[in-house]
Amino acid sequence: MPIHNHFFRKLNQGQDPAPEGLLSAGPLLQVQVEVPQALASFLSEKGETIPAPQPGWALIDTGATRTCVDKDILGRLGVQPTGTVKTGTAAGQVEQLLFPAKLSFPAAGGFQVEFGSVIAVDLCGQTVAGANVVVLVGRDVLSRCLLVYNGPAGIFTLAM
Repeated sequence: MPIHNHFFRKLNQGQDPAPEGLLSAGPLLQVQVEVPQALASFLSEKGETIPAPQPGWALIDTGATRTCVDKDILGRLGVQPTGTVKTGTAAGQVEQLLFPAKLSFPAAGGFQVEFGSVIAVDLCGQTVAGANVVVLVGRDVLSRCLLVYNGPAGIFTLAM
């Protein structure tokens, strides 16, 4: 089981924890959004180019029931929507498109998740500590993981 630990430490002060770093950035992971393996195989068999993985940052969102991906990232992959779903947001209920996708987490031991569908959302301009957030990791992924959020120590651990 791959384990990802992210420590926030004070600059130029050795190993002193920096809980304010975890507070401001939150639990962020590097992510790559890719076409699902079945689609990659289909495109390869037809001699077509497989779209390049789209890198970015994923924010662990315990408030999200399902994983969400920025709609522009999904557009760059050229995948077609497979349906719609109504979601609850701070602004009320919204109908969103569903897309197949695969997420890879390079810093977390190469952990990968294939999705029949992720929810396409507008994350344009969403940055956390200067990082562009392109994925909100929902409880559909977290249900397979162990998440430890240790605010006072400035660390989060995700075991996948």
